[in-house]
Amino acid sequence: MQFLKSTVMGLGSAFTMGSVGGLPYTLDMNEQKSNDALVDFLLLKGKSKNDGSGVSVFKSKVPSNALTQNALRRIKTLRHPNVLAYIDGVDVPNNGHVFIVTEEVTPLTTYLEDIRREYGSNSDDEKLLVTWGLKSILSALKFLNNDVKLIHGRLNPQSIFVTKGGEWKLGGFELTSEPNHSALFVQNDSTVDPRFKAPECTRREWASVFSAPVYALDMYALACVIIFIYYPHFSSPNDVSHVPSNLSTMVKRSTDMSPTRRINPDQALQNSVFNLHFLQQMAFLDELAIKGPEEKIEFYKDLCATIESLPKHSALFKVLPALKSVVDFGIATGTGGKAGNYKLDPSESHMLPAMVKIGSQLPPEEFKEQVLPTLVKLFGCNDRAVRLQLLQMMESFAVHFDAKLVNSSVIFDNICTGFHDTSAILREYTVKSMLHIADKLSDSNLNTKLMKFFAKLQTDPEPAIRTNTTICLGKIAPHLNASTRGKVLLPAFCRALKDSFPHARLAGLRTLVACDEYFTYQDVACVIIPAISPLMLDISPSVRDETMTCMAEYIKKIQEEARQMKIREAEEEQKSKDSAANEPAQPSKSITSSHPSPPLSSSSWNEAPSYSKPSVSAFSAAAVDDFNDDGDAWDDDLDDLASPKKEPEPIQSSVPAVSLSWSNATPAKTTPVVPKKSDDDFFGNWDAPSSSRTGSGSLSLSQAGVPTSSFSNSKTSGPATEPKKSLQERRMESKAKRDTLGAMKLQSKPKGGQNWDWDM
Repeated sequence: MQFLKSTVMGLGSAFTMGSVGGLPYTLDMNEQKSNDALVDFLLLKGKSKNDGSGVSVFKSKVPSNALTQNALRRIKTLRHPNVLAYIDGVDVPNNGHVFIVTEEVTPLTTYLEDIRREYGSNSDDEKLLVTWGLKSILSALKFLNNDVKLIHGRLNPQSIFVTKGGEWKLGGFELTSEPNHSALFVQNDSTVDPRFKAPECTRREWASVFSAPVYALDMYALACVIIFIYYPHFSSPNDVSHVPSNLSTMVKRSTDMSPTRRINPDQALQNSVFNLHFLQQMAFLDELAIKGPEEKIEFYKDLCATIESLPKHSALFKVLPALKSVVDFGIATGTGGKAGNYKLDPSESHMLPAMVKIGSQLPPEEFKEQVLPTLVKLFGCNDRAVRLQLLQMMESFAVHFDAKLVNSSVIFDNICTGFHDTSAILREYTVKSMLHIADKLSDSNLNTKLMKFFAKLQTDPEPAIRTNTTICLGKIAPHLNASTRGKVLLPAFCRALKDSFPHARLAGLRTLVACDEYFTYQDVACVIIPAISPLMLDISPSVRDETMTCMAEYIKKIQEEARQMKIREAEEEQKSKDSAANEPAQPSKSITSSHPSPPLSSSSWNEAPSYSKPSVSAFSAAAVDDFNDDGDAWDDDLDDLASPKKEPEPIQSSVPAVSLSWSNATPAKTTPVVPKKSDDDFFGNWDAPSSSRTGSGSLSLSQAGVPTSSFSNSKTSGPATEPKKSLQERRMESKAKRDTLGAMKLQSKPKGGQNWDWDM
């Protein structure tokens, strides 16, 4: 039976090698820290089986005894921010070990080596962190000695531990007892390092120990710890030459040979060295839950302004978790990203800039793990102050978003609620935030939903919102698809050109130039130049200057395109000639005239393209039609540029037909018909026929027995006609007709470029 019992106990010990005495934690036996430094315990690294969080596990080196049991009992009952935080523990029965599970910590000696390696020995950051740590230990002694009336009994560097955030915690309570003869520090004083033992303990004068203040023993030991920090190889408390001057006075008073003259921890905390701004911030952070809203707002603003001066470890592992806990405790019940589920205190919105600013110091993967979940929760908050802070800081953390998260209802849908918010500043920052997530938006969200919001915002009553909408649209244009760019950009920018706000017009001009790669030359010539032309006389000097610059650039581009078009046309014409020369000759069709057709010069582009012989009556009708214009008040010759003129129908007349032929009798120089540049050139000289109508070498009228100058006689024969009007009457009639139709055309055109329909 005894054999069976020993076998079961052996198997039980084997199965618990990697466990913590049956507690829900696992040990990493390879991660052992300073095993030799601690007297009674091994410091091991562990993890919680529930959430995987890191912990520190103190495992007794020997089976359970009075010292290890006392350490477990004391740490369970001592609760203070500067005392090592107890999580779980067990005293394994049947000669087992003692396990104490605490927050994840590092021994003081290891921590000092790390910060000196990172920040440098005697650096400002090292002094700051050490000063903060000493204040924490003094606060723990004040609690232990003055409030609980206990003596630690073995205060040395091995009983001080440091968290990842740089907080110093008091531990090692194996000898902690009340001041009496049965105290463990009396019975086990041989386990105390002589360098940190008070002289009365060395002399074993326990009566003077019990009659002295409770703090006397521990303050002497703390003074020796301060000397050790600055000079690890010290041999006596008189080696204070390496201690900073602002701490040397406290060290000397704490190491006084008379226990009654030693300084109280409460008095030591009044030292000016502990009045640093950084220490005040850390103290406020510890009491954040009991502070008022106004105090919190002031603290958050100050913290955000001084983040760069904080030691990195303290900012990442002390300040950041504290700020995250504010959000976790402030969020009301509700899950997911539904708006309205979360509610924070109004003062907490000022905390977000500091949290994001600190989180930006983390590597990308750690930021996604530690900060991003908290930010995603905040997007579901319906508090305007929180939403505004998130939009303002979008640039800082949007790079950590992936496309799936951005297009989810948690992010995009909650952001879009700001487009139609009644607060103007919220609408404005919602527009600006799109710049940072546009590249991750899906096709439907970007090219459909977002464009609808932007179209509405271009008519927003706030000028700044209209301006920023145009600027934002120009900046996200590369992310739009080609179809959306063709439908949206040009109408939106041209609408901005008609805005009453000068900066909005200026934004329209600049975005047009910035996005000119998406516009064709036809867009420039037919839409953009007419749209920006009125702005050359804008009331704003900056708009005028920008318009002149834009117009010059566009004209230069159009001129270059026209030159390229001419080159292409010449190349095509040359190709057609080359292809015609390579083809076999084909019989040409006959024309009406028996004479060879002369070449068509640039000066004769108003002549009919056909050289058939018209009748005199037709020629007369053409002459009369000069005054029966088509109602557009423009010279009929301009119409020939668009399409060739139809040959007029012959008019019945009693005058015999005359032949239209080329005069070859006298080789006269062809004079090109050049219209006069004066305003009255349209009417011509009514008293004497213009030479342009009967050019001296161009056309001639010839028929035997019929005078060539009797155009008026051609109308005398035939039916009776109305009496011929005088020259003045005909001028007035033509002018009236032109003015009326011209006014109608001007009314149909936009005035000053402000009525063009560029609406989306």
